[in-house]
Amino acid sequence: MVKKIVLSSLEFIQEHRNAFLLGTIIPALFGLLLVEAVISVMFHALQPILAGMTLITVETLRAIFVDFPLSVVAGVIIAKKISTTESKYGVLSGAIFLTAFIVIVICMGLLHNVTTFFDVFGLGDAVILAVQTAWQQLGFHLGVMMFMFLVFDYFLCMLGGILGFKIVQLNS
Repeated sequence: MVKKIVLSSLEFIQEHRNAFLLGTIIPALFGLLLVEAVISVMFHALQPILAGMTLITVETLRAIFVDFPLSVVAGVIIAKKISTTESKYGVLSGAIFLTAFIVIVICMGLLHNVTTFFDVFGLGDAVILAVQTAWQQLGFHLGVMMFMFLVFDYFLCMLGGILGFKIVQLNS
């Protein structure tokens, strides 16, 4: 049953790869600019106050204020491009958007080690400090909390994808 669902999802993505590529990459790149500009300010402002909880707090705010709206945009773009409004594809678009966004953020983090060209607002150093502080104060529990956050973020983006598809359905 699960294998059938995964295979049909992969076939659908392959069939509409241009729509999924356009619908995930454009919002993800825009999200990267938002994260650089807004989240770095939050890290710098909240680090002295929240210490070890800064990472979890800022990541949760990022999920709500950046990931969710951009997953709605991704859902709208993909729904318009593939001309369908079934909710199951909205779930797929939200999950693929977040995966693409995470991959782009990881790539930018790796590039931060090579050059500071991409680190305009000092986000890389702020994240490193927040992770170090959280690890010192929370230890192993940080990994558990980040895993729970990642599950929350995926579900939130899946809901955003569904909302994007429903917006297109209401407008048609």
